[in-house]
Amino acid sequence: MGLSRADEAGWLDVDDQRDVELAERHRLLAERHDDVFAARPGTGAAGAEVHTLIRAWLARHRPEVALPAPPTREIHPLEAAGRLTQEDLCLMVERDGAHHLDAACLCFPSHWRLADKIGRPAAELHAPVPGYADELSARVDRYLDRLRPGVIGRRRNWSVHDSPTLFAPIPPERPVPVPAAEVAERLWLRSERQTLRRLPASGAVLFTIKVQQAPLAVLAHRPEVAGRLAARIRAKPPERTAYVPSLRINAKTICDWLDAVGDGRPG
Repeated sequence: MGLSRADEAGWLDVDDQRDVELAERHRLLAERHDDVFAARPGTGAAGAEVHTLIRAWLARHRPEVALPAPPTREIHPLEAAGRLTQEDLCLMVERDGAHHLDAACLCFPSHWRLADKIGRPAAELHAPVPGYADELSARVDRYLDRLRPGVIGRRRNWSVHDSPTLFAPIPPERPVPVPAAEVAERLWLRSERQTLRRLPASGAVLFTIKVQQAPLAVLAHRPEVAGRLAARIRAKPPERTAYVPSLRINAKTICDWLDAVGDGRPG
């Protein structure tokens, strides 16, 4: 699972992309609302708890940050919370013996659709991931069951996309091979900084997802990082490499470019 602890001050992340990303979140919520927000009945109280928590966190830890104007219409409190932060917000509610995704403000999905996942338990959310059922499902369920209020779990994953588009629910059906000379500019490292915490009043688990991305070109002058990434790609089981479309078809070309960076000859 790769989980570590985060302190309260480091729960959320505010960076120089905040204004751009909040504008894009507001646009998506206005133009594609049903694609990026969903909530089952009975999630209002937990959503209100998230909204209060995020406003209090911003006021305490990032008081210099301007808050966007509230919408003129009445909205679910989780959507109101999602308009304040760069993170996507997912509420996992325990029922029928498992934690279910019962509400989410998901503006920047990485190749999954909210409509396909809403209302489903954790084990089903990740079922398409190779090895999840055998290696991680039971561990994730135990972690969610045991997570206590006041504890913040943190992890990070990474992938490779062929576009910097933040709203990316659909993986490319036919990923295109990228020429070696264009790998650095046309392929993007996409990472998710994820946190989990249990809400003390409602008992729901809040899962936050902060997308960060950059073209592979950012590694052109960082040979040690390039070398580690090449090693990580080569160490991936074939089925996990195949699960990521842009990585599946470009893994060798990417590793060749990263090797060149490590040897001091990028480009």
